[in-house]
Amino acid sequence: MIACRNRSLPHMNRTNVMFSLRQGLTMFGRAPTAPTHNKQRNVDVSVLARLSFIAITVSCAPVDLSAQSSPTAASSAASVTTDSVADDQTLRHARQHIEADGVHSSDATFDPGWWQPLVSQPIRPEDPSARLTLDDTLLRALEHSRQIQVFRDLPLIRETTIIEADAAFDWTAFTEARWDDTTDPIGNSLTAGGDVRFFEDHRLSARAGLRRRTRSGADLELYQRLGFQDNNSQFFVPDPQGTARLNLSFTQPLMRGRGRQYNESLVLLAQIDKNVAEDEVQRQLQSHLLEVARSYWALHLERAVLYQKINSYIRGKDVFDRLNQRREVDARLTQIISAEATLKSRASELVRARAAVKNAESRLRSLVNDPSLCDVEIIPIDMPVFESLPVELDESITIAFQKRPELQQAIKNIKAASVRLQMAKHELLPVLDLVTNFYLSGLEGEGQAFDAWANQFDTGRPSYGFGLEYELPILNRVANARHRRRQLEIRQLRNQYATTLETVRFEVEVAARECITSQTELSTKQHAMQARNAQLNALTKRWQQLPGEDVTASLALENLLIAQDALADAEYQYLQSQLTFKLSIFNLKRATGTLIQSRPIELCPTDLETEPVTQTNQPQPHADKPQPQSDTLPSYISQLQPAEPQATDSQPAEPPTSTSRQDPSDHVDHKQPWYRISGMR
Repeated sequence: MIACRNRSLPHMNRTNVMFSLRQGLTMFGRAPTAPTHNKQRNVDVSVLARLSFIAITVSCAPVDLSAQSSPTAASSAASVTTDSVADDQTLRHARQHIEADGVHSSDATFDPGWWQPLVSQPIRPEDPSARLTLDDTLLRALEHSRQIQVFRDLPLIRETTIIEADAAFDWTAFTEARWDDTTDPIGNSLTAGGDVRFFEDHRLSARAGLRRRTRSGADLELYQRLGFQDNNSQFFVPDPQGTARLNLSFTQPLMRGRGRQYNESLVLLAQIDKNVAEDEVQRQLQSHLLEVARSYWALHLERAVLYQKINSYIRGKDVFDRLNQRREVDARLTQIISAEATLKSRASELVRARAAVKNAESRLRSLVNDPSLCDVEIIPIDMPVFESLPVELDESITIAFQKRPELQQAIKNIKAASVRLQMAKHELLPVLDLVTNFYLSGLEGEGQAFDAWANQFDTGRPSYGFGLEYELPILNRVANARHRRRQLEIRQLRNQYATTLETVRFEVEVAARECITSQTELSTKQHAMQARNAQLNALTKRWQQLPGEDVTASLALENLLIAQDALADAEYQYLQSQLTFKLSIFNLKRATGTLIQSRPIELCPTDLETEPVTQTNQPQPHADKPQPQSDTLPSYISQLQPAEPQATDSQPAEPPTSTSRQDPSDHVDHKQPWYRISGMR
């Protein structure tokens, strides 16, 4: 049974420690009692589980070690004893298995490392745990992340501007009523007749109707007016009287402001703006999911580093125990003090390593925002899978030119700028409007307005009028300045698109080279780790064979401790290169724009696992260098231009020349799924 002294755990009583140790041994099985240092074999899963439990006990050791400061041999022997951390035989047996190099995947190109099976084991058995794969973590982020919810609301917000712009062509109902009571002095006898000094007029009028602006730019208004009037004029007959008038007015621009193309431009701009927002969502999603993947593998890294430091601590503990046992025989005091100092230093690193694991868990929680992950130990169960990844630079650049949302945004911004340019060019024209008016009127005595309304249809004949209105600002500087500004904006956006092309090409080249370099680095780091392991084995045998009182033995001890640190550093660098290789693949996917497959926006994610991925814009064969391709227009702006423009490496796609409007009812179907992750593993 593993025992732990009460003085080494000031915040825990002996009963609780013994109970948790018994519980751990019951869960994972008892440790063998005989060390097997000279026999290499594959790591047994149950033994690795025991080592995972030993990590909890070993991490408690720095409290007792740090409390000892006496430089004497007696105090050194008392500061670290066999039972202050764990049973000596159990430690040696665990060390023999933890140093075994036989945990290999049958189809892996590289050695995953002895620590990989331990990473998926709980570090805090007293806490509930959640075992997550990378895909599961990414799906949880898509479903629960607050930041992603911020991103995906942006197109929904922009969609309201489409309705707002299209609502300018809706019918508007209006009504108004007015009462006028006028008393004016009379300066002309013909106003009221006789010797009347004041003209008194009482008038009530009301009208109601409809008006709208048509898509051709015309203003249409239809209203019905009813009135009652009574005054003291002798010439006002009949008195009082009721009036009615049915009026239709129509004003059609003939130059500035005419045509569906100009009048629907604001709707088209709102549609493009919403489409740009969808590209922005895709860009932000890829960045966020990449950050989630980095945090996932960072947690994997910190957990593996913890076990590496535990292993380094166990190596130092073996050396210290050996010297402590030979203290009365041939071990020198300086050797014991040196070994104890190294052991204390490694024990202090365990405290920082455990905190780093918790910090990595907190970082992942903050990105995923899944309520079920609160107050639980997050255990990444995906292991790095090392397969040779062929990277075709030209093909990757071609895919990036087709898929990167930044390029799609730049093309759509050019299209929007071209629409504004066409509007500014149209506004250079003078105002020439055709004005027409048509009405029916009725009149009835005794103030009978409703009888007058009936008379307007069967008494008299219709009245009408028409004319032209012309207007041209002198010099027309406002329209000319606006047109010049739109031309400069087009030129600016074209240059910006060319800059974005070069930036995307640069990012893909860097990501592709990093992917290739990380594969090579992984192999060299593995060889370096194996060389350090062989060096440590040789120095260990040499130190064990030298007499303790020999000066050479002290040098051998120092070399041994240095070699242990060098091996620990080599293991860390190899682990880091493993995760660098995995993240380089993610970076390449993000650089090529294929980290996710875009789907229409919806308020809630649905069918994330079963919805098939739609592949669009497949890379085309290329002869020399990859060429950027124009974006695929969504349904609601599919008529933006007759055909997709083709672009070259240095020239962006041509701006649209047509602004024909799509049906505004063609909006997003909120029953379609959200986003689906492409192949991540």
